[in-house]
Amino acid sequence: MVAAWVRHLSKEFPTLAFHASINNSFGKGSLISLLRQFSQLHADRKQISVGLIGYPNVGKSSIVNTLRNKPVCTVAPIAGETKVWQYITLMKRIYLIDCPGIVPPNQQDTDEELLLRGSVRVENVAWPAQYVEAVLRRVQPKHLQRTYDVTGYTDSTSFLELLCRKMGRLLKGGEADLDAVARIVLNDWIRGKIPWFTPPPLLEGEGGGPVKGIDGREGKLGEMHKKRKRGAESEATESVAATTDVVDEKGDDDEFDGFSDDGAADVAAEDGDDAQTLVAEGDASDEDVEEEVAAISAALSKAKKRQRKQ
Repeated sequence: MVAAWVRHLSKEFPTLAFHASINNSFGKGSLISLLRQFSQLHADRKQISVGLIGYPNVGKSSIVNTLRNKPVCTVAPIAGETKVWQYITLMKRIYLIDCPGIVPPNQQDTDEELLLRGSVRVENVAWPAQYVEAVLRRVQPKHLQRTYDVTGYTDSTSFLELLCRKMGRLLKGGEADLDAVARIVLNDWIRGKIPWFTPPPLLEGEGGGPVKGIDGREGKLGEMHKKRKRGAESEATESVAATTDVVDEKGDDDEFDGFSDDGAADVAAEDGDDAQTLVAEGDASDEDVEEEVAAISAALSKAKKRQRKQ
């Protein structure tokens, strides 16, 4: 499913898969290689600034912490933790800007959609029980049963009542505390404890009917597709032969070449000991990472050619 989203988004923008984690990251080498290519594209500048922009609670600060390999930005599983712009030195020529979450004005966005995206804190919602129905519509019953061990409900109210009794969240007189349990369910949803995902849009030529997953297999919301065969070709693999600007197989140590001629001095002076912490072990040697970087390299090459023509 991640690969399907990467292919879909790559049609408009350079895209790579990234797992933000200080101890177990994925895609770190690919992102560093991408920053190196942007630096080469703007060689006339002394430095480049990279802004992390997006909805609240999507992991912007976590990406910064992953690249620095230490918690330099405060993170929390709630919206609005980052309140001001933070400038972080990644390397001598690269600065990261961690921005507060923004919600673009859109009249089509409902309160329900903003809450389920994590753009609003659940604690600030007046009547959270009304939004649990939206969660039940999106999640398969078997996943709710696996998460909460609750069966036999007919709607969101009966689901919350069963969950209240199971958790012992009762008010005076034995009445179920629906709002308290609803906040628990909504927070579990926002923090990813309830299995669910959004499939990418249908490709051109695909009519209505079931949503198509990877390699055209039919899929359902909340169900992962079977692993794709290695032999299957994709847009990313086709790009490998078209460009030689890919990550070096020796490892991520070479990811930092090209930023400056200072070598180890490329790292900020006050953080000189962090040079080795910016290396992601084994990231660049992974075949999937090479494919992602190759696809991004091809997109950047096209952009550079268009810039020269202009």
